[in-house]
Amino acid sequence: MREALCCPTCRADLTDTPSSLRCSTCSAEYPVRGGKIYFIEVPDATDELDIVKYRLKKILGKAYYALGITVFAPTFPFNYRAAVLRFSDPEKQLVIDIGAGNHRIDPQIVTIDLFDYAATDIVCDLSNLPFRDESVDAFISRSVLEHVPGLTQICKNLARATRENGLAAHLIPFMFPFHASPHDYQRLTHVGAATLFPGFELLEQRNATGPFTLLTLLLTEVLAVIFSLGNERLKAFLYLIFCLVFFPIKFLDFPFVGRRSMLGIAPSIFTVTRKTRNLEVV
Repeated sequence: MREALCCPTCRADLTDTPSSLRCSTCSAEYPVRGGKIYFIEVPDATDELDIVKYRLKKILGKAYYALGITVFAPTFPFNYRAAVLRFSDPEKQLVIDIGAGNHRIDPQIVTIDLFDYAATDIVCDLSNLPFRDESVDAFISRSVLEHVPGLTQICKNLARATRENGLAAHLIPFMFPFHASPHDYQRLTHVGAATLFPGFELLEQRNATGPFTLLTLLLTEVLAVIFSLGNERLKAFLYLIFCLVFFPIKFLDFPFVGRRSMLGIAPSIFTVTRKTRNLEVV
């Protein structure tokens, strides 16, 4: 992974020092602490629900995903790891999980995030991606791209750093309530997701969740809004309570997941595309 890194500011080579990586051209210095590379200062969480989720991820670690996401979250438990490994081989390829949070789905997959979770390898901002041109075999993400501003330019930069025949495999929400982490900017239809990366062709696309996830999300969100009476902190607390009440409904999605006819009403869509040509990034 180290040979794929470059200075995010000027894309020049980085040299190793005992406690940092230093740019050979602009002399920028990036600390290395506890095995993590810090290309940015870690920001503070600002949204009330995001603050709660951030604390739970820190405290619960793997259990947050094993129980919180798989069982109690209001979305059908899509097997993100299996979907990614169908198209990539992390033992032989450089696979980067962007916005991975505190969840490493495979020991060979490199994780990057805006926050310095225990499972994070590289702390960086996607708007200043620290990877060389055509150095990465696959960029993957789970419910991340809706949270980044300037999505078009970021996707161009992800495409820039992807090798020819490399992959983009992303789970992106479509019919999904607003959720800041720390911000929330956009939703994508299946058509939008398929054309997100310039110079890429569509390999696979399927709904990762279905109509009962949509029902669970609406019940949880609407009731949290009504009973919180405009108090954002109370809303975050009630949201978690209603997740515990309504989560069984989502499991009724089992026969509907993976059906192309459901793409038009899917809460979230998993899209895999392959790079077929290089385009100049401005």
